[in-house]
Amino acid sequence: LQQLRGMENFFLDLAVESAALVRLMDGLLEFNLRWIDRFAALPYDGLHFGDDWGGQTSLLIRPAQWRRLFKPRYAEMFRRVREAGKDVWFHSDGFINDIAGDLVEIGVDVLNFQVAVTGHDWAARNLRGRVAVRTDIDRQRVLPFGAPADVRDEVARTLASCGTADGGLIAC
Repeated sequence: LQQLRGMENFFLDLAVESAALVRLMDGLLEFNLRWIDRFAALPYDGLHFGDDWGGQTSLLIRPAQWRRLFKPRYAEMFRRVREAGKDVWFHSDGFINDIAGDLVEIGVDVLNFQVAVTGHDWAARNLRGRVAVRTDIDRQRVLPFGAPADVRDEVARTLASCGTADGGLIAC
């Protein structure tokens, strides 16, 4: 939707929640399901989805609106992937704390997010062991401005907060 409508129009569409927006979302879902069926027939281990839902300190829209408009559509796409025996990978930058549990609930196997933005302690309490985490080392503060010891500390902190044999950690 963001790419089709542009960011400003996308947010205006969400403010109004018109019937035209719902038709467009349903049409995109059908389009995506056709592509998912094509890709799921290929020898991939999983399919990757990505939408940046988080800002620096909050979700870009209200969690209730995300759950009402987007969660059911993602759930249908993820169901189709999982029925094909594939893993679901989902990327979102920013503070996605309010919907991360929803993403896991509807079938995300690997969640790619910025643990430095969501918070290491929050990730440890809410995601560790529930989902494989793909994250990077703090690229906003530690990598550009930290000393080598700060980077080592950040790596250790990320491993401790997200790494577990029950969910796993993919760090890059």
